[in-house]
Amino acid sequence: MRLPDLSGIQLPREPTRLVRRSLRHVVGTLLGLVLGPLLLLTALLMLVRWRAPFRRVRSWELRRLRQAYRMQLGDDAGDFLGGRRALLHGAVAAILGYVMYDLLVLVAAVVVGSFIQSLYGSSVTMAFDLWVISRPAPAVLLIFGTSSLLAAALYAEFAVWLQTRLLRRWTGVVRSDALDSRISRLLTTRRGVVVAIDDERRRIERDLHDGVQQNVVSLSVTLARAKRAADPERSVQLLEQAHTQSQALIEEVRQVAWRIYPTALDEHGLAAALDGVAATSPVPVQVEHHIDGELPQAVESAAYFVAREAVTNVVKHADASSVRIALYTVAMSDRRLLHLSVHDDGIGGADLEGGGLQGLARRVAALDGSVSVDSPLGGPTVITVEIPCD
Repeated sequence: MRLPDLSGIQLPREPTRLVRRSLRHVVGTLLGLVLGPLLLLTALLMLVRWRAPFRRVRSWELRRLRQAYRMQLGDDAGDFLGGRRALLHGAVAAILGYVMYDLLVLVAAVVVGSFIQSLYGSSVTMAFDLWVISRPAPAVLLIFGTSSLLAAALYAEFAVWLQTRLLRRWTGVVRSDALDSRISRLLTTRRGVVVAIDDERRRIERDLHDGVQQNVVSLSVTLARAKRAADPERSVQLLEQAHTQSQALIEEVRQVAWRIYPTALDEHGLAAALDGVAATSPVPVQVEHHIDGELPQAVESAAYFVAREAVTNVVKHADASSVRIALYTVAMSDRRLLHLSVHDDGIGGADLEGGGLQGLARRVAALDGSVSVDSPLGGPTVITVEIPCD
């Protein structure tokens, strides 16, 4: 089987995509100033049974929604926008378009005026009833021009959001722009998963090399000494020492396997696995859990490793006397969330850019979850994780 050649595929750069999206939204909102009143007028003409103009304007409006806003409307897109709905939608589009027009006039006045006065080397004066402000034209062009353009882009996003909420009351709406953002996030989290897997492999290699391998070598040396010993009593002592070392080696291998993936997750669930973390921690750990229903295996695994890594960081760096792990599920309107928090009374000042916390964030982001860390100097440190369960 021949693998496909993916070398020619290039993903759009995020800044370029956002600029193009903003320009489309600004132009689309401005067009609403034209099509909105036309939709209102032609909807009123339907009262005298003159339907052709309304159908033509409605098709233009649907094209504006699809091309400017990248909206994918339901199968009833040709029928849902009629009667009172057309009047309401047209009024909203007209109002939003008028505000966008007024905003763009202000942007043009600031940018063009400041640019012209910059050529003459004069300043820009803004007069109010209470005071007058005079500033160099280049500074006004840079500050107010940039902020005005940003305000136009943000307002266009609001206009799209508002019209989307209104249309979703009547028909199905999917925004491909949102899908693009989702794809970008998935690409980022996919790279994070690869990095997290590599980090985990390196950690396993260190555990095997620094711990298990050294004990295996020590056990081999002890057995070799017992084999060469001429004194039977000395040989028995060495064999007993080798037996003790083998028992310690078995326990160490069990601990390494537990750190890779605890069987308690599959056999008894997340709560039991966290109880195991608390039992083996040198720092007292209190576990509180209120979980309604079953959790997906991937969610349980991520929550376990986050809690275990957080406790490990506390033991190594926090100088804490106690740790509290709270675990519960939250039912929302459209989904269920697993909420996990790890609270310690240590010295705080956690390194947010460190490999440990970044690894936790990558692992949770792969499941579309979020991680927040509150760790002021002097403590306490609180790590909060939310992971969708559905």
